[in-house]
Amino acid sequence: MANKNNDLRNSDIINNLVVLRSVFGKVGQKYYLNPAKDPKTGRYPECVKHVNSQGDLILTDAERNTGKYYVKEDEVIIVEDGTTFDLNNEVEAARWEAIKNCPLIAPERFAKDANGNNLIDGTTDMRSRKPRYGIAELYVDRPGLDSKNRVTKKKLVHEAVSYILDDDRGYDGHLLRAKLLGKKMENMPASDVEDYLIQVAEKDPQKIINLYTGDDLTLRLLFYDAKDKHVIIRKSGVYVYSDNVVLGATDDAALSWMKQARNKKTLDLISRDTYPDMYKDDGKSKKDDEV
Repeated sequence: MANKNNDLRNSDIINNLVVLRSVFGKVGQKYYLNPAKDPKTGRYPECVKHVNSQGDLILTDAERNTGKYYVKEDEVIIVEDGTTFDLNNEVEAARWEAIKNCPLIAPERFAKDANGNNLIDGTTDMRSRKPRYGIAELYVDRPGLDSKNRVTKKKLVHEAVSYILDDDRGYDGHLLRAKLLGKKMENMPASDVEDYLIQVAEKDPQKIINLYTGDDLTLRLLFYDAKDKHVIIRKSGVYVYSDNVVLGATDDAALSWMKQARNKKTLDLISRDTYPDMYKDDGKSKKDDEV
């Protein structure tokens, strides 16, 4: 856990370093941590083992023969602001794995718990207006990862905007994508529709990319048209067809249901109810590919 002199130009090494930062900065405060159980499983990580009355690791023959490094369940791991774990190093990786679930450590500076409270800063009591501080005092900092994520996001935004600007169907293509995003813009100027799509691309580029590259555009169009025509309704927090066919609680869940082969007969009924004028007497759809 000593200071590293790795070449910071190597992004692979950067991404395999975990640096702990203290919210109090470099004040010399040390934290004496024991291995922590995973709150989801209630168990220690695989690298943490029980000890006997003599303080020795309790290992099976198979575990002993692997030669792996194991952390004692009562081992004390001392950390402070700037403590670094090299995940390429077996010992340091195991020691980090042992303590990463400690309540004093937040996975990032502004991480929140399941109730939306900041793990470090806590929340403000709305009655007393007094802050209620979180339990965490340390947080994980991965050198270079934030800048890498920003660059990746910019590349995705550029790709998404390119799809919008290069849409060979122009205004009609933009209207269709806006509709698939749940936005009706048929009477809006072309510039407004394009601007809306670009705003979405800047916030969630993958959403736009999926609209242009996904293989489920026809299903998405059917889903949103069925909602518009109340063929599919939302009841008790889920999407429902014909009062008793539950499609799912979210758009993605409903689309996943529509993709399943076992639901094809019901999907055909949804399509028929949504586009009644598009079916011939023989039951085949006249609807051309619109996407």
